[in-house]
Amino acid sequence: MQIHLPKSEDVTVDSIVLSDNHHDEKKPVVLMVGWAGANPKHIDKYIKIYNDEGYRVVSLCPPCYHYSIPNSRVGFYISPLFRAVDSKAGDFRSFSQCPIVIHSFSMNGVRGLISFWKWTEAEEKPELRGRIKGIIFDSAPSRPYGKQDATAMVISTPPIDALERWISEQTRISMLTWFLNLRATLQIPLLAVVPFLRSFMSIYYYLQTHITLPRDQLYLYSKADTMIKAKHVEKFINKQKEKGNSVTAIDFVDSDHVAHIRTHPEEYRSACLNFVRHIEATFQ
Repeated sequence: MQIHLPKSEDVTVDSIVLSDNHHDEKKPVVLMVGWAGANPKHIDKYIKIYNDEGYRVVSLCPPCYHYSIPNSRVGFYISPLFRAVDSKAGDFRSFSQCPIVIHSFSMNGVRGLISFWKWTEAEEKPELRGRIKGIIFDSAPSRPYGKQDATAMVISTPPIDALERWISEQTRISMLTWFLNLRATLQIPLLAVVPFLRSFMSIYYYLQTHITLPRDQLYLYSKADTMIKAKHVEKFINKQKEKGNSVTAIDFVDSDHVAHIRTHPEEYRSACLNFVRHIEATFQ
């Protein structure tokens, strides 16, 4: 995990100094959870959006994607920010009063959010969820299909050294796609008969059923996305509207998965900043 300070050098949480307290401690902080296979360099352009406007950013790229419901491990790594403590991970005491806005990328970001929920359940600290005042979903949430899940798993997981020479990345994707499609074929009839089981087998339905999202939500997606289906994002959006949440949704139409900022940089930047400024004005 890494902390990014406005107009200052980036520092790892191991070297963060509490004396960097000239920043407005009540100004929202953006928690950025990266997509499968992302590394810190991939999300620098997103961090710059917020840092240039004086917002602090904490970023985390969970290393390995999996189709199953996550455990609390990633949530444990995120928790020092929410607890605002001086922990082994770093000193987060200067974050004690700021609203938290989550900027989540793809379904790997969704897994990070679910993992944090699991951690608060395990530690009996559900009140920490209330620190999340807004959430931005980039290219999510959706119900991935076999090939999409397989691709995310392979690109985020290093190959076994002994087999790398004989099994290519594409072969690994094909093998996993076959397995995941078989799994889906067996599951679909069961889930149609017993709908409540969906949330135990699908990240998408777990998020919809078990996670109470903040009222303010921003969705950035595209019908041209080759990794997820826009129709699932739109169904999720409609469910959130039915719950009375304040939802803003932007369909970029022609941009690919987590590539909206590359295709529509100004529109993307404006949408994110307007959202965070709204949170800042609401909770000051």
